[in-house]
Amino acid sequence: SDAKVGPEMSDDEVSKLQDHLKKFGVRPVAFGVTGIPDTAEAARPLFRWAKKFNLMVINTESAGSIDTIEAMVKEFDIKVGFHDHPKNPNDPNYKMWDPSYIYGLVKDRDKRIGACADTGHWVRSGIKPVDAIRTLKGRIVSSHLKDLHEFAPSGHDVPYGTGVSDVPGILDEFLKLKMTGPVSVEYEHNWDASLPDVANCVGFVRGYVRS
Repeated sequence: SDAKVGPEMSDDEVSKLQDHLKKFGVRPVAFGVTGIPDTAEAARPLFRWAKKFNLMVINTESAGSIDTIEAMVKEFDIKVGFHDHPKNPNDPNYKMWDPSYIYGLVKDRDKRIGACADTGHWVRSGIKPVDAIRTLKGRIVSSHLKDLHEFAPSGHDVPYGTGVSDVPGILDEFLKLKMTGPVSVEYEHNWDASLPDVANCVGFVRGYVRS
């Protein structure tokens, strides 16, 4: 099928995807980063679609829709995580890179609204992920977990535990928080041959958490 995965899928396409996931024993847990409209009428189709797949969280950067997001979270019992991309010197209005900004956005909202902690983009912004997690004071609902080879905007993904991001420290913080949201291996380097690296990342987390 040429169908794009998202709320614009037809009922037939949704059913086919559900069957395919069931066949292989796969449970989807998160969607996004995606925009969330600022009215309930416009946002509701996204949340209805997410409910069909029993998603845990929708990740977004739609800070201006926070009131509508809170209403949808309460209506559908689906978490929303505010994602961070790197600090952009050419766009001083972009604030999502700053964990203090995200904390200020979510701290007085429903507990199901928090951060989607993209640790790699924090490193690219010159922020130590452990410091960012502590700044967020437990308001983390999901994570794009990355380990980068250097503290720089050009830092690229490496297998967990071999870079500068302090993945053990990050996992320690998640365990202290008793975090229950999804942690995604978002590996954006060595695209054509990344499977062994991704497998190493999964193995690192399993081994570290179980130890």
